Amino acid sequence: MNLLDSRSTNSLNLHILLKSVGEQFVASVAELNDCQVTAPTREAAIEAIQELVTAHLAGTEVLSFPVIPEESITEQENPWTEFIGMYKGDPDFAEIMTEMRAERGLEAHPSIG
Repeated sequence: MNLLDSRSTNSLNLHILLKSVGEQFVASVAELNDCQVTAPTREAAIEAIQELVTAHLAGTEVLSFPVIPEESITEQENPWTEFIGMYKGDPDFAEIMTEMRAERGLEAHPSIG
């Protein structure tokens, strides 16, 4: 298993959700559903949630892993590429294209026919 150790990055970014409820502020962390605090001011709520998260994650090892293994990601080719130019110089194809253009009221293309 190809796990990446977050200790090598020295940071973990979390999202604080801050909401005013009446005269209180509720702060929670989107990634940690059990981390929520209520405080009388916005600044106090932010400080309290940061302290709670720090305590909550103390002694916790955070690892990440790729959902799609990098070796399975390849640049996809256009499936029609192999057919480009396959009728170049074919007089039958040129005749068919000329007839189709005439039926549709289009002008003949100089590179075909």
